[in-house]
Amino acid sequence: MLFLNRRLSKSVWKPFRETLDQLKTFSLNNQTKIEFPQTDVTEFDELNQSLSKLIEHNVSVYKTQKEFTENASHELQTPLAILKNKLDILLQNEDLTEKQYHIAEEMNRALSRSSRINKNLLLLAKIENNQFDNSKIHLDELLNQSMEILQEHFDQKNISVHSEISSDIKVNGNIGLTEVLINNLILNAIRHTPINGSISIKLNNSVFEVSNSGTEKLNSDLLFKRFSRFSKDNNGSGLGLAIVKEICKSQNWTIDYRFENHNHIFSVKL
Repeated sequence: MLFLNRRLSKSVWKPFRETLDQLKTFSLNNQTKIEFPQTDVTEFDELNQSLSKLIEHNVSVYKTQKEFTENASHELQTPLAILKNKLDILLQNEDLTEKQYHIAEEMNRALSRSSRINKNLLLLAKIENNQFDNSKIHLDELLNQSMEILQEHFDQKNISVHSEISSDIKVNGNIGLTEVLINNLILNAIRHTPINGSISIKLNNSVFEVSNSGTEKLNSDLLFKRFSRFSKDNNGSGLGLAIVKEICKSQNWTIDYRFENHNHIFSVKL
């Protein structure tokens, strides 16, 4: 009886298990179409029809939101560039009073930040739309180039840099996105490292790691969310780490954060 009961139960619940397996493989980013098979059970057929309608609606809403974000960011680029150019011309005007100059300068800073946010939102939309192709890249060469470019930022805060970069590290990824990932992680470390602090950069075949000195652990749940802030620094866009996470996802890497020995450590597992 026990054996027959198990066989019967397995047979009855087979359509439900198939539906569950289909749902586990579904992702809004990939937008793969799910086709549920017909069953001999009316209730399971009704469940599958309801799930199909729900998924179709969610995919439609998701596509609309992504298109809106991309189109809005793209259309804003031109007027923002024009305003920035006009403000630059205004700041060069010698007839401005000191008060007028400070007001224009504040406007210019706010506009520059708005432009950075807009560009980052557009980049996020492109990443989510899978608009970047991957190829073999030399990660060690790319990292060394970025560190040379960012050396001035290290010098400004008198930050000591310790690096352990293995040679001939080849990975599969997009060279432009990988450069953005490297720069965002290092700039984030510089921004949140106190004057005379230290930064450590490590690269080998399995991991790319950036760590900087700190005082207390950050909230891991909010760390990679858009517009999350952990300091009073308003120069950033609040999208740097969110972009890093999306780049890792698009290139099948994983990003982790931990706090050890008074150091914030961001690890990208390649």
